[in-house]
Amino acid sequence: MKKYQYQIIRYLHDRATGEFINVGVIVYSAEYQYLNCKIISKYGRITSFFPGADGRAILKALRHFEKEIIRAKQLFSELLPISEDLAELTRKILPDDDSSLTLTEVKKGIDLDFNKSLTDLYRLLVTKWQNETDESATSDADVWKKKYKKYFDEYGITAKLTEHEVETKYDSFQFDKAWKNEIWHCYMPVSFDLQNVENIRSKVYKWAGKLAELATASEKIDITLLTSTPKKHKELNGFIQDKLTLNSAGISVKLVSETDAERFVRRLFKEMDEHVN
Repeated sequence: MKKYQYQIIRYLHDRATGEFINVGVIVYSAEYQYLNCKIISKYGRITSFFPGADGRAILKALRHFEKEIIRAKQLFSELLPISEDLAELTRKILPDDDSSLTLTEVKKGIDLDFNKSLTDLYRLLVTKWQNETDESATSDADVWKKKYKKYFDEYGITAKLTEHEVETKYDSFQFDKAWKNEIWHCYMPVSFDLQNVENIRSKVYKWAGKLAELATASEKIDITLLTSTPKKHKELNGFIQDKLTLNSAGISVKLVSETDAERFVRRLFKEMDEHVN
């Protein structure tokens, strides 16, 4: 078995909150003169989690990093001195500064085939969750149909809701359940009742990115996420609340759980009735 070092390349969306997504992997062995990296080829993975991110610029920076790695590989064939430490090598290409691209600490592994190691690490750390649907006890659509619609129907609210499109700095978002008094109130069913902890966290980060972009809208909006909370991973309820609850000058975001559905709808009915009268 051969020893190797590796680092994960991450897009760090917000240094204050630590929100990130893995976008590539580097594998290195000075002893066997091996150096290679694998990065994402499309920026949709980034913008699906963080709608406000400049996907093209990030992908351009990743491709520049890849070119520098290829250039560093040439040192092997030219028999020039090269560092034994992967971090020392990559730090010259991607300094530890305020860049949105960052590298993890160096990790170590063993394998017979470094190309296989790179492929396996990339699949495990970057693309594993990319195309998984992660079947849940309740899908986003079912959250509305099974958990909330019956109460909205019972109080005659469903028929009073309309569509509303919110224009943001870089995007636009369509809500099909909204109404207006002084501001627009928008409702979105979201399931966090997923089987895998990593998928729950990824979905929360994705919504945190959407809400951050919605906060750039010129109009003031009130958003309520009609949620189905994790049944299997209840320890994440606090994480979900902390990441997604917002209250700023331009946007207010609150979460409702299915256990509070009827109580919430009663209050909403009273609020809408007072607005009409």
